[in-house]
Amino acid sequence: MVKKIIEDLCFGCGLCVDICTEDVLRFDETRKKPYVKYPRDCVACLFCEAGCPVGAIEVELTRGRRMPEVM
Repeated sequence: MVKKIIEDLCFGCGLCVDICTEDVLRFDETRKKPYVKYPRDCVACLFCEAGCPVGAIEVELTRGRRMPEVM
């Protein structure tokens, strides 16, 4: 899941919000910064972390969920 957005590094480009395939991130128009709206929906795909031009997003890969068993 998205562990944190480092606000001191973030300059508010919104790319992470646009690239998120699960609609986890939203953009706060007042603060001009992204925020994590639905953290439990994050699948840790790393798109937001990899796409951030300044490295302001940290994604934690542990979810605490078990993968479904394949029959």
